[in-house]
Amino acid sequence: MTRTLSGVEGPHADARLVVGGAPAAAAEVAVVLLHGRGGTAEGIVRLADEFYRPGATLLAPAARRSNWFPAGHDAPLPANEPALSSAVDCVAGAVAAAGDVGIPPERTLLVGVSQGGCVLAEFLRRRPRRFGGAVVASAALPGERLERRRVAGVDVDGDGDSTTPLSGTPVSLESSESDPYVPSARVRETGRVLEAGGAAVEVRIDPGSGHGLSAGTIGRIGDRLDALTP
Repeated sequence: MTRTLSGVEGPHADARLVVGGAPAAAAEVAVVLLHGRGGTAEGIVRLADEFYRPGATLLAPAARRSNWFPAGHDAPLPANEPALSSAVDCVAGAVAAAGDVGIPPERTLLVGVSQGGCVLAEFLRRRPRRFGGAVVASAALPGERLERRRVAGVDVDGDGDSTTPLSGTPVSLESSESDPYVPSARVRETGRVLEAGGAAVEVRIDPGSGHGLSAGTIGRIGDRLDALTP
């Protein structure tokens, strides 16, 4: 089933939302799926067969022309605007669609792969709250200087009350040591930014040069779904 996302401005306005898995009446958890550059929403929904659990509804926004933003993830942020902000709107729209069928953010798992993972990391940074979990695969926060990036709501100066906007959201950052597109140092720096924002972060850097969802990552997504299912 396909519908149009609401509340999205910019290049991805009127983006399609591909819906699969459990029907609304039977849904207990939601999985928001963000495809990579050149991928499709339909393709990542099919891939979800490998970790699907009964009672999970699948929500996959489709990027305009299969690209979430035009430049590299390590380019200065202005080079990827307004597309990046529009992509973040798509994630928010998918989370809202889960809410429309009675699934709160606390039972919503967010999964992003490659460029879609970069969008997911930026969504967590800009719109933090407690989610059921997030898996950022072969990706890192966009931007040129990650050490200067902060999760929205974090006290940068350290002279106020400590804040934890992500409220313990389990975030798994998964990549490989020689990923051809995303240096492992950027993955680790992304982990530090999200952890400072209150996420419960695990960083897994596997040997080799794989890019995408590994068998281990797929298994851990399934484990997280099991933990979210009542």
